[in-house]
Amino acid sequence: MKKLTPSFIAITVCLSIYSTNNYADENKILKQFETQTNPRCLTNVPKSNLSDPQDNINDLPINVMSDSFKAELPNKAIYNGNVVVTQGNRQINSDQLTLIQSQNQNREIILNGNVSYQDNMIEMHGDKASMNLVNKEIQIDKSQYNLVNRLGRGSAESVQFTNNRYLIINEGSFTSCPVDNKSWNIEGSKIVHDNDEQLLEVWNAVFRIANVPVLYTPYLQLPTGNKRRSGLLMPDFSYNSIGGIDFSLPFYWNIAPNYDATFTPRIIQKRGIQLQTEARYLNALGYGTLAFDWLQHDKQYSNDRNQKHHSNDSGYSDNSYRWLFHWKNEEQINDNWRLAVNTTRVSDNQYITDLGSKYASETDGYLTQDYTIGYADEKWDVDLNYKYFQPLYDSLKHKLYRPEPQLNINYYDSVGDFNFKTFTQVSHFVTSGKENPKTWRFHFEPVVNYNIISSWASLSTEAGFLATRYNQDVPKSNQSKAYLKENTNRFLPKFSIDGKIIFERNINSFAGYTQTIEPRVKYLYIPYRNQSRIDNYDSSLLQSDYIGLFREQPFSGLDRIASANKLASGITTRVYDDNQVERFNLSFGQVYYFTRSKTGDNSSLLDQDKDTGTLTWAMDNFWRINDDMIFRSGVQYDTRINKVSLANAIYEYRISENKMTQLSYRYANKKYIDSIDTGTDKNPYKQNISQFGVMSSWPLTDSISAVGSLFYDIDNNQIADDFIGLRYEDCCWGVSLQYGRKIVDWNSDSKSSKYENKFSINFELRGLNQNRNTIAKMLDFGLLPYNTAFDENYGTK
Repeated sequence: MKKLTPSFIAITVCLSIYSTNNYADENKILKQFETQTNPRCLTNVPKSNLSDPQDNINDLPINVMSDSFKAELPNKAIYNGNVVVTQGNRQINSDQLTLIQSQNQNREIILNGNVSYQDNMIEMHGDKASMNLVNKEIQIDKSQYNLVNRLGRGSAESVQFTNNRYLIINEGSFTSCPVDNKSWNIEGSKIVHDNDEQLLEVWNAVFRIANVPVLYTPYLQLPTGNKRRSGLLMPDFSYNSIGGIDFSLPFYWNIAPNYDATFTPRIIQKRGIQLQTEARYLNALGYGTLAFDWLQHDKQYSNDRNQKHHSNDSGYSDNSYRWLFHWKNEEQINDNWRLAVNTTRVSDNQYITDLGSKYASETDGYLTQDYTIGYADEKWDVDLNYKYFQPLYDSLKHKLYRPEPQLNINYYDSVGDFNFKTFTQVSHFVTSGKENPKTWRFHFEPVVNYNIISSWASLSTEAGFLATRYNQDVPKSNQSKAYLKENTNRFLPKFSIDGKIIFERNINSFAGYTQTIEPRVKYLYIPYRNQSRIDNYDSSLLQSDYIGLFREQPFSGLDRIASANKLASGITTRVYDDNQVERFNLSFGQVYYFTRSKTGDNSSLLDQDKDTGTLTWAMDNFWRINDDMIFRSGVQYDTRINKVSLANAIYEYRISENKMTQLSYRYANKKYIDSIDTGTDKNPYKQNISQFGVMSSWPLTDSISAVGSLFYDIDNNQIADDFIGLRYEDCCWGVSLQYGRKIVDWNSDSKSSKYENKFSINFELRGLNQNRNTIAKMLDFGLLPYNTAFDENYGTK
């Protein structure tokens, strides 16, 4: 590995000059990413605020001003002293201008002394220049040139400018470095810049770093703007302790304005060669992405499988090849019909952990294949859904139920102040476990509500019922499920009343600030029905944060409808500034049960609880300390365990995208984790989850930034995930170095965690390609990526 590393780094540096910009928004292929250029890099760059003329610039009149004028009839005129020639947004300055008109009506301008030319694309300086007024060609000898409003400059023996589009440089050079910076440049016998295509072509190109030649190529293409085009993209180089050196070189194919594709050969030292492909499309109906990755023979995967280093739940397949398929599609067929597909599948359970993918996260326990066709109009919303789950752990393989298919029908109507809604669902739940029951579930839920709403109060009353029928197919061989009833019905009426009042006052001690006090009370009644003879197909306990206190059901899904005779109450206070921006809020509430809440399912800890009264307290808080600092927190207390069940807090100081520090803490009580685990396996957690985290990105100098994170497990007394990185970036080039490690497994023999070490290095030449924000990409290096505490719409100043 020590011998290979320098070679790969050298290749990465050399190939980076081939990088072509092609980035497009996932939802709209034509949208381009904006250039991430530091304003100080544009300090000495020529500026132009002139817009392109509406008419053809070559048809506009030419105006000449000078200190003196002399005519030599019939075909020669000489202008001397401070000569200024303008045509539209073009301007030429020189000490002397000579206009010559030949007998064949060819008109030519000769300029001498301190010649300069500028339009909204380029600025050139030289000793001598000529301009043909017939074909509009311009040539400047011994020239220095600069692109306008963007990085790009150089020198040449001669520079020609033709058709207001092509810049032809003979025996010249090009660099995107600012003036007086010679970090790198490209020299060529001929360089052509196509302004319309935003493309630089170089013949006999020599790439130099600090005037040292490092690469020769007979032909080279470089992008100079945002236009999408086919070509090689920026290569990527990284290293980790399991796979070794990881090198990839993407090739982008700009098929059409609404179609493109990317092919990425990827060499992983200890695994093999992988080909990653992605195609994107945009049509009249919608947009979509298709991706397929293939690795023919994974040497490391085969060794891991043979040596059995992992647990029996590792899910190693017998195949040596590995693949990933992803398809995301959003189609609006017409005003009423829509089609959506979001599916991701992999060849084996370890794929995401070993090879990674932007289409799935290794923290997810399964991958989803979701297909939906829907219809909607003013009163109807109907969708037919087929969903399949691919578990990434063998223990889940035969336990996950999936709806194949599921039909959802919503109908809305109103009569006067009364609003009607009817929800109907038909589901067929199946599982790969041959011994597990399968079922058809038919659910019908009509409700009617009456609302009274004003600017300072609201009152909502709702009544309805939930009617559900199950046709359960229980295998005779499964005696543990013999208590389930083949055909069973469940009918539950429900009633709720929800009231809220808003009190508002000006804060006298803080001019311009307004405070609100918002008490809320909700009563819900649902009678008890024994559901012990219904299996659990899609229900699990939900957490009870402040918003959850007012939720009708503690369960997701429809298989468990808990009885309710409860009163949820809470109060929220908010503070607004004089711009109506919410600066602070604090919510505190509880749920009081007049009678036990139960479902009849004794396997649920909810049914094992015999308590009434106040069982849950919750608090949520948000504080915008100033425009750069945010604090959020939440606490949930459960009287059944007489302890805090969940807690979280996050503080973030963010001045810009590249200057940020975030502190976070999260806590979950083991008893609470057990209560939401509805599976048959014993929960793997042996103690509470109590983790503290810090993540930061901070400039050390104008050119160097540090990025890092640390998540520490207090109860386990060990680091769960950490990384550190350094980023050097000037106006010419940049390099990122990162090192981190994360827990990937548990060693039962030594009772310690197994870690994977990862190192990466990335190079780029500034000004040639417009990349995503590099610091943001570095913050996603760890297992727990960066999530902002700022509001989604708040953004960065």
